[in-house]
Amino acid sequence: MIDPDSFGTALWTVLIVSAVIVVFGFAALSDMVLRRREDRASRTASSHRPDSGGPEDRNR
Repeated sequence: MIDPDSFGTALWTVLIVSAVIVVFGFAALSDMVLRRREDRASRTASSHRPDSGGPEDRNR
């Protein structure tokens, strides 16, 4: 027969490990979104400078 205390401990362990995995996954996704936003902002900022070699310099 299964000991109720060990079964409860196993369920809590699975719950905690699952929560940690979800939290780390969310942190990784949010980090990727932040890096993409920063990259897009830096590309936009560099394309507005006249000496940056942006699209307006390529047409000359």
